Amino acid sequence: MITMQQLSNKPDKQTALRNVVIILVAVWVGLLFYNLLSQFSGMLTIHNYQPDFWSRMHVMTLKIWLPWVVLSPLVFLLARRFPVRPENWVRLAVIHMLLLLALSLLAVSVLSFHYHFREEMNEVMKTYQPWQHIGHFLFGDSLFLYNAIIYTVFIASFNIRNFHQLAQQRELDSVRLNSQLQEAQLHALKMQINPHFLFNTLNVISVLVIKQETEKATEMIDRLGNFFRATLEETNAQWVPLAEELQTVGQYLAIEQVRFGDRLKITESYLPEALSMQVPAMILQPLIENAMQHGIAEQEGECELRIETSVQAQRLVVSIQDNGAGCRFHDDPAFIEGIGIKNVRSRLQQIFGDDFVFKLTGAVGRGAHVYIELPAITDTRKKRWIRP
Repeated sequence: MITMQQLSNKPDKQTALRNVVIILVAVWVGLLFYNLLSQFSGMLTIHNYQPDFWSRMHVMTLKIWLPWVVLSPLVFLLARRFPVRPENWVRLAVIHMLLLLALSLLAVSVLSFHYHFREEMNEVMKTYQPWQHIGHFLFGDSLFLYNAIIYTVFIASFNIRNFHQLAQQRELDSVRLNSQLQEAQLHALKMQINPHFLFNTLNVISVLVIKQETEKATEMIDRLGNFFRATLEETNAQWVPLAEELQTVGQYLAIEQVRFGDRLKITESYLPEALSMQVPAMILQPLIENAMQHGIAEQEGECELRIETSVQAQRLVVSIQDNGAGCRFHDDPAFIEGIGIKNVRSRLQQIFGDDFVFKLTGAVGRGAHVYIELPAITDTRKKRWIRP
């Protein structure tokens, strides 16, 4: 599997040198065609025009192209140091404009001093100081315009790879998220069809039949069928409303409630505003199953499972708490995070980057508490994609 680290590996020196050479050759060819068009335009529009193609090409090569041959390694380093991406293009555009100005001043300053001390000048030009030629070269001879075009070509060429990486990363993210969703569904199915779950559920149904409580037995069979149907339902939806996610959880808890009877108290507190929020599919089911199997089922006596949802400061908050057997947690060196918890955390990291909170707390004999805080999203089409 291709990783983001592999995608972000910078090109080796040989590849970088080849790219720089290609850009420099393309720039020189562009200057050549521009000079040809300029000469052709002069012949068509100016009487008695005397072509000076080679002399102009010589000047353009020495004063425009050659400085960028010298500056190209520095430009390559600047392009790598300040890569342009969709989320930062405005700030980077300003930075590269300033860098363009700095490099232009540097190149033209060298030209100006060389012109003043090493080339022949007329009497008028000799009256200027070396630094005073800078403005003439930059704007009188339009070197700044040429420099801006060449610098843009360099930066655009180097940053094409960044946007190609971004497209690849989004495709990989989509594939990875689909894979993780399928893994979560398969993991949930395995947990739900384990022998203990089936045995306990079928045993409850058997007891109801013996007691001739036909309606309750039928209801349990329907719930079991609906629950497996929802689990086996093939869907690639990455996002579902919280209400739909809680409905799937409710089908599972309805079976468990009959199984544990009065020993289990389920308290649900759902803020209506939160129910319309979008959440990653199958994100709560593993947490509820974890609480039931490793908390409630292993604790004797009365137990309580509390599920609460709310919206706080434009953040969706989900709290799952039980007073079951509990287990070792992160503050214990012997703590080992289970597959379900690890998968949930991984999916949240993949989807939200660092913009989420996932806390698992508790202690042996004192239950467990899962706290999740996510961005409040009502329309996933407007969600900004966040890279891991």
